[in-house]
This record gives sequence, structure tokens and C-alpha cells, in this order.
Amino acid sequence: MALVGGAVRDALLGETPLDLDVVIPDGDMEPLAAATGLPFVFHPAFGNATVTLPDGRAVDLVRARREVYPVPGGNPVPQPGTLADDLRRRDFALNALALHLSPTGTRTLLDEVGGLDDLRARVLRPLHAASFHEDASRLVRGARLAARLDLRAHPDLLAQVPDAVAMADRTPRLWAELRLLLHEPRPGRAAGVLREWGAGTLLPDTA
Repeated sequence: MALVGGAVRDALLGETPLDLDVVIPDGDMEPLAAATGLPFVFHPAFGNATVTLPDGRAVDLVRARREVYPVPGGNPVPQPGTLADDLRRRDFALNALALHLSPTGTRTLLDEVGGLDDLRARVLRPLHAASFHEDASRLVRGARLAARLDLRAHPDLLAQVPDAVAMADRTPRLWAELRLLLHEPRPGRAAGVLREWGAGTLLPDTA
């Protein structure tokens, strides 16, 4: 079992994680969520469950998986995988950190892709060359993170911007990310980041 993604990133930055992602290598997430006695929602498409904590924060219980994109811009198809597979399917290296908890209670920080170095350098780097082609919404998510955490774009990110812009109309999730951008603590800064990266055409007229 491991705490992964943004929660680990934020904790390493000294911030309180708003939401928690817990990856479990195997098992059925629905009865596991029910066993907590807390309100939860089960997501059958991916076999995940979201539990709501008493303080209002969400905990996503995720079965370790790989993802395949049969159609770029469409929804990925989940396949069983390992914790390492689950980390490598993520958007940016600094979001692919994990805090592994062994059955004996030992905690180990896992860094499969150099995310810790990126976090120290405040660099935002996609995990692979087709990242934005598969899911152009990652570009907008990256701009939100860059504005919130004062990150700079890695050259690999900037090289993928034209592909993300070209794929925008084929990526419904991108528009949901733009709505989230408008609710960021610094929406103007996040919009400015997109413009700086050469993706200003994605912004609505109100941004």
C-alpha cells in the first residue's frame, strides 16, 4: 500500500495535502471502502473508490494499474499493474512520488522517475514524449500546478505544447481542467502560464 501523487508532493513541500490517493496493489476497493464506515462512492469503470473523511477531504482508494489509450484524447483503458506501473502512468514526474507502507509499518519514499529532483528544482516534466498527445488536459493541469507551486516548465513540456493544442478538440477532459483553472487561488497567473507556454488559444474569453 502506498500514498502517491500530489499528497506526497505537497507533504514534501511542507503543505497539508487536500486530497489523498492510496494505491493498493490488489484487491476489491468497494468492500475496502465500505469497511471504513465512512461515506464513499465506488467508480466501477476503474475499480476505484472515493472515501470522504470527517474533515471533508477525499481519499481515493486506487487499485494499481497501467493505462492504455486506444484513441488519443479519449478515456484510457485500465489494466492490472504494479505500483511501479501506476506511478509511471501519471502526468508529471513530481506527481509520481510514493510513500510505501510495508506490512511491518516501514515507510519508504519511492521515486521511479526522478520526481524528487524535479521537485527540488521546481521543474515540471511530463513522464513521456506522448503524454500530451494521449491526454491534452495534462497541459492545463500543469499550468495550474506551475502557478500554484511556482514551477518552471521543463523543455520536454514545452516541446509537447503544440501537440496538446492540436489535440484540444479531441480531449473532453481538457475543458473540465479549464473550469478548474478558473477556480485556482491565482487563476490569472495560471492563465498567464498557459500563454507563456504558447497555449493561450485554449483559454476562454473570460480568462
